[in-house]
Amino acid sequence: MKIAKHQKKKPQKMPLDFILLASVALLFGLGLVTLYSGSYSYAEDARKDGFHFISRQLGFGVGGALVFCLAIFFNLERLRHKTIVTLALLVTLALNIIPALWGREINGARRWFPGPFSFQPSELAKIVLPFYLAHMLDRKQERLDNFTGAVLPLLIVSALFTCVILFQNSFAIAAFLALNAWLVLLMAGVKKRHLISVFIFAIIIAAAMVVMRPHRIARFYYYLHPDEGSLTGNYQVQQSIDAVASGGFWGKGLGQGDMSDVLEVQSDFIFSAFAEELGFLGILLFVCLFALFTVQGYIVAYRADAVFRRLLAFSYVTILTLQTFINLAVIIRVVPTTGIPLPFFSAGGSSLISSLAICGMIVNVSRFSNVPLELRYSMQR
Repeated sequence: MKIAKHQKKKPQKMPLDFILLASVALLFGLGLVTLYSGSYSYAEDARKDGFHFISRQLGFGVGGALVFCLAIFFNLERLRHKTIVTLALLVTLALNIIPALWGREINGARRWFPGPFSFQPSELAKIVLPFYLAHMLDRKQERLDNFTGAVLPLLIVSALFTCVILFQNSFAIAAFLALNAWLVLLMAGVKKRHLISVFIFAIIIAAAMVVMRPHRIARFYYYLHPDEGSLTGNYQVQQSIDAVASGGFWGKGLGQGDMSDVLEVQSDFIFSAFAEELGFLGILLFVCLFALFTVQGYIVAYRADAVFRRLLAFSYVTILTLQTFINLAVIIRVVPTTGIPLPFFSAGGSSLISSLAICGMIVNVSRFSNVPLELRYSMQR
């Protein structure tokens, strides 16, 4: 079913969505506490400074908070000029080509710019590509039945970003960006028969990409054979599962965990440290907080007053939700190991700033709603 067309009446601004703001603030704060507590021992051993990761994250957090506030109050319609959207898309694509060709290689992936700056341009793609798709799908609402003229160009642009990020050896990031683009097209009202054909084609290509890379085959092999493996196979995942299990119901307490043997615990496996220290109650707290953020985010998308804002909020909430799901699924061996960080928790400036920017955009959308003002106030009370 297609999304409703633009409303004729002038949209009225609503008060900021308190539930959304509170969930983002709590996740951000909980992520900082977890990173400090969970990475301290590893930072002491690997960096000779227990505050190494948290001090960097605090600096990025300040910058991310400023971006978050700017994103909330900026007029998104000003960015929808054809020249601005096209330029942002081309610049983001070019920035992602640079590490694919000359980037610093870490753990087999080239996601980072060469040189001293640890910038990951694929995080920028999570912001720009959904914005472009929401903008174009809004403009093409009356022509979505025309697959070749209206939908195919959007698929080509999405495929370009996917291919470039694949060349960075970031299979998981490319896959969930492609899946997010597919879901946005579905939400916009593109014919299901067209999307089913695209989905089948994408699965075939993804399978070919896995077969072409020995390390990806190895990851699937170790996933299917959990009793085998080494430091680069099942070791980290097994340590992660043991840590989650050892947390029990109450957890060992903040700072009492022992994840120092897990390489890069501050990044992809930070939630294992969280579960070990705070136990089942901590996991339940996280699930409730993130579920609150996700549900409220989709409510914001549903209430949005215009197609563009509705698709934008839907896309951004889906990105953070997919990213979180994939990270947690890796930790408990539901899916093979990937390099997807956990939003707000994993160390990394690019990821933290992009996550806060995305959240700021969602809060921005919440200021424009079809819900009557009186009803909105009563809901917030």
